[in-house]
Amino acid sequence: MAIAVGFGLSLTAVACGGGNSDTPSGQASAGAKGGTVTVYSVTDVEHLDPARNFVTDSGMIGKLITRSLTDYRYDAKAKKIVLEKDLAESYESSPDFKTWTFKLKDGLKYEDGTPIVAADIKYNAERSFAADMAEGAPYAHEYLDCKGYKGPYVADNNGGKGCTAIEVPDEKTIVFKLNRPVASFDGTASMKVFSPVPKAKDTKTQYDNHPVASGPYKIESYTRKKQLVLVRNTNWDQKTDPLRDARPDKFIFKFGDAEATVDQRLIANGAADQSSLSFTGVQPENIAKTNQASVKDRVVESTDICRRYIAFNQQKNPLLKNQKMREALYYGLDRASYRDGRGGERLAKVVDSIIPQDMEGYKKDETFKVPDQGDPAKAKQLLTEAGYKGEKLVLGTADSGLAVKAAEAAQASWKAIGVNVEIQKIPGDNYYSTQQQDSAATDLITAGWCYDWASLTTIVPSVFGPDTTAPNKAAQNNYARSQAGWDKMAELSKETDKTKIESGLSDLYVEIMKTAPLVPTVQDLNVYVVGSNLDNVVGDPNTGGFPDLTQIGVKKVS
Repeated sequence: MAIAVGFGLSLTAVACGGGNSDTPSGQASAGAKGGTVTVYSVTDVEHLDPARNFVTDSGMIGKLITRSLTDYRYDAKAKKIVLEKDLAESYESSPDFKTWTFKLKDGLKYEDGTPIVAADIKYNAERSFAADMAEGAPYAHEYLDCKGYKGPYVADNNGGKGCTAIEVPDEKTIVFKLNRPVASFDGTASMKVFSPVPKAKDTKTQYDNHPVASGPYKIESYTRKKQLVLVRNTNWDQKTDPLRDARPDKFIFKFGDAEATVDQRLIANGAADQSSLSFTGVQPENIAKTNQASVKDRVVESTDICRRYIAFNQQKNPLLKNQKMREALYYGLDRASYRDGRGGERLAKVVDSIIPQDMEGYKKDETFKVPDQGDPAKAKQLLTEAGYKGEKLVLGTADSGLAVKAAEAAQASWKAIGVNVEIQKIPGDNYYSTQQQDSAATDLITAGWCYDWASLTTIVPSVFGPDTTAPNKAAQNNYARSQAGWDKMAELSKETDKTKIESGLSDLYVEIMKTAPLVPTVQDLNVYVVGSNLDNVVGDPNTGGFPDLTQIGVKKVS
């Protein structure tokens, strides 16, 4: 899942991983229901439609509105992420991991009281094949054996049969027939693309504005770029849901307030903000204030399983087809300066891989071994070997927060070695959608990735692989548009032994990185100040380190 680029600190994705989270002292995991929680966000989310929702900020909000077959819950006490059955009562796979059968729980309903049936999950998975839904999780069209299917919006497509690799023998059973063995498809089923959408309520791209709720909250009102209000879905049954406490009566998301303004409000803890928090962490200039007596007990710190990087788009600019040029950019980037642009050592940490260090399969970079400050002399040598003559490269970044400061740090370090880099600011609520379009993507792309579940199958093929539905086309999150390693990925996709898959992808990552398709930059470290009336605020490493809205509560309900 992609990192929410518009935020000063926090990242993007639904995933399974490790991490730590500290909860303000004296808070409990249970409490009374009621009250309103206000959440500030510097930008609106890209998508709430579950077929398109694939970024961490929208992923957290989406958990309140939409349920999936399975999902991950962060257990803050055990510091573990646990896979739970969400809509599914049970599931099983064939011995070759190519056929998976899920049975739904009893009593599942939408916000209007109509029953949730297996055909609704099939329909949403089919929607993800449509060109208009390309921003979402790719796993339905990547894994399902439905060659040539274009989604439900194309007339007479596939003879009107839909994706025949999804079978619905009855209202509570759904069967997925995969084009390859996927031993961890129970984790795949946590993606929102495997959430229900009632066909009769589908408004295509406008479904973003009001997805029909299957979770504990429904949309009361939504004014894009200004405010989203969620209220209780009275047809949600908590007995069927192991993930969501759903203690507040209402969530109000306010979009567009400047980070510094929000910091001031939350640090001051005025009456209007005592039940408020922000999706944007504390800004660097205000970190010292978190040590104040009136603030320190309201500080929440978290890590996540996401990693930031800058991709070198080999399709966009002929300069970047030259490996010497890509290596020059890799050696020339001062990642310590980039880290400082993202807030300094308290708020970011330099990394040498997009695979998290505590994940099985991580290997320390032994190819380039570049110091955090870069190696300007080596970079200049490589520029000479590449024949670089001052041509302009365009670096894309989200248009707000620390994203711009980090991009400016990258620009400055490349300018110091003689590379002409221009920054293009892209609205944060449309950033990834823009960079996924070949015609609109920039030469250099700031991005980030959070694995979707704890497997290298959700890192290496996602960030470096092909779009298996279109010959010679890169996957939607392969921003380098590189084809390195595709043959080996295809070979590993046929493997059924989990150990061989993971070790093979670990080795392949090393080989791909020898071609310098991207440069890993930082891991975000999240620091939040929350209102004094909030209870059980936990940073969820599985969703970009964001405060977990599924567990939060209000201490005193007025």
